[in-house]
Amino acid sequence: MSVVLQDKLAPVRDYLRKDKKFPTVWCAGCGAGIVQTALLTAIHELSIPRDRIVFVSGIGCTGRMPTYVDFNTIHVTHGRALPSATGLKIVNPDFVVLTAMGDGDAAAIGGNHLIHAARRNIDITAIVVNNNIYGMTGGQYSPTTPLDSLASTAPYGCQEPPFDLCQLTAGAGGTFVARTTVFHFTMMVSLFRKAIEHRGFSMVEVMSDCPTGFGRRNKLGSAVKMIQHLKDNAVRLKNWEQMPPEERNGKFPIGVLVESEREEYTARYEKVVQGATAAAAAGREEEILEEVAPKREGEELPGVVSVRFSGSGGQGLLLAGVIYGKAASIFDGKNAVQTQSYGPEARGGASKSDIVLSTSPIDYPLAEKLDVLLCLNQESCDKYFPDLKEDGILIVDSLHVKRIPTSTAYVLPFTEIAKNVVGRVVVANVVALGAVCELTPYVSRGAFEDALRISVPKGTEQINLHAFEEGVRAARELVAARASRS
Repeated sequence: MSVVLQDKLAPVRDYLRKDKKFPTVWCAGCGAGIVQTALLTAIHELSIPRDRIVFVSGIGCTGRMPTYVDFNTIHVTHGRALPSATGLKIVNPDFVVLTAMGDGDAAAIGGNHLIHAARRNIDITAIVVNNNIYGMTGGQYSPTTPLDSLASTAPYGCQEPPFDLCQLTAGAGGTFVARTTVFHFTMMVSLFRKAIEHRGFSMVEVMSDCPTGFGRRNKLGSAVKMIQHLKDNAVRLKNWEQMPPEERNGKFPIGVLVESEREEYTARYEKVVQGATAAAAAGREEEILEEVAPKREGEELPGVVSVRFSGSGGQGLLLAGVIYGKAASIFDGKNAVQTQSYGPEARGGASKSDIVLSTSPIDYPLAEKLDVLLCLNQESCDKYFPDLKEDGILIVDSLHVKRIPTSTAYVLPFTEIAKNVVGRVVVANVVALGAVCELTPYVSRGAFEDALRISVPKGTEQINLHAFEEGVRAARELVAARASRS
């Protein structure tokens, strides 16, 4: 008579990447492997297609978890798992988005992100493996290290009271909050299933052992003994609620601590998008998008083109950059990314608004070596001219830039035109935008005008179009004057 033993872990092994070296990087006895096995078991039981799962992690022992699993996985910087997961979920609401974090990753550098992900109630499942220490990065004490416990940064004992991560998440608005331990495997699988199925932000804290970084330093014995300690001090919620306060000392509740319903963030966000679209449909924006955008196809660009508008804070550089980006992307069919550096330069200084555009997808959003540099004050010209390519185009305002670093620069009186011709000095940025349009081949004039109409304040469209036209005219006259002299 033969006995065939069922391999209960066979389905779990199917989710592992076959090209990864095993055993894992985790120390012998570490609870991370138990957590990973429980998560894969829950996913298998839920029959979620693996191409619908995105698993995000930061830095630390727990951060290595997505390395071994055959899902869409992302390994980001310390504490940034939740903001990265948030972006993914907003763009792809149908994805099942999971994050794996340690207590330091989630509650220290990532603590603010934990609070706001819970506040938003975005449909992400956050798994926090709490082993009371920074295990991988040097044994420093973390926000959950117990009072008087030893750590590499607390050789005389930790003097800071620990966070209760479940209370913190619940207080911030998390609609599913649960806790378990690495001993309670069956409960962990059940909690992971409930968290994934819950529509809203879910956080499951798993109390785990760290036999190397925490256990040895605090003389807590073997991994088995540490896990037994977790078992002995974990109290199921129903029993916890009946315990007198004096008996709770040193113990903690496990189970589903919070489960409530509240509108999920991406669903709410979609309503805003639909509302904004409906509002735009009643105005000029939708007319322009329907009439112009589908008809115009942008010309091929010579690779990636970088443009910088610079000057004093308050000169309208951000608006100029936004108009340029919309013109290139919405109306000329190109790829475009717009960024700005404003910060303390709210008035004065050297502010900038950068646009990177390309016919092909853009894989790096920052402008470094510039094809076009517009300067509306001296400080920005001095600061940013070294970033201009040797054959790049420099355009400056003659009133505010007196030290011009190259004889090939286009020098035009943008401020004077805005004041004396258009009648409003505040539109000098749009006059400059018209000159940029005329002097550079990258974006069409029609695209600029259409983008301008939907970007400037209501009621100012005509004066801004006038300013743009004056900038085009001034640049054209300058080019003609140069040609006549040569």
